[in-house]
Amino acid sequence: MKADDNLIDYLADLSKVELGAEEKEAQRRDLERIATYTECLKELDTTAAFEQTHPFGIDGADGRGGMDHLRADEVTNEDRAEEWTKAAPDSKDKYFRVPRTIEE
Repeated sequence: MKADDNLIDYLADLSKVELGAEEKEAQRRDLERIATYTECLKELDTTAAFEQTHPFGIDGADGRGGMDHLRADEVTNEDRAEEWTKAAPDSKDKYFRVPRTIEE
């Protein structure tokens, strides 16, 4: 794939960024390298691979029952808010008190 100035300008506009001449050239080279790499992927034999909607097998198509194989979401640290607020210059309960920054 050949990335021309029109494509780079279009992508910069979509991204809401302004690119200088050197940055445009760098982006053009990067896009062409990415396109070359993706073309190489077409050479891979994927006949034994199955489709999945998520890399972790959320739909269960991986034969592992969905996301059961992921680590359980458990709290691994204790609540130390009181310890931390003791060292603060000003606190109330578990919260730091800070000077007002917005005027009424």
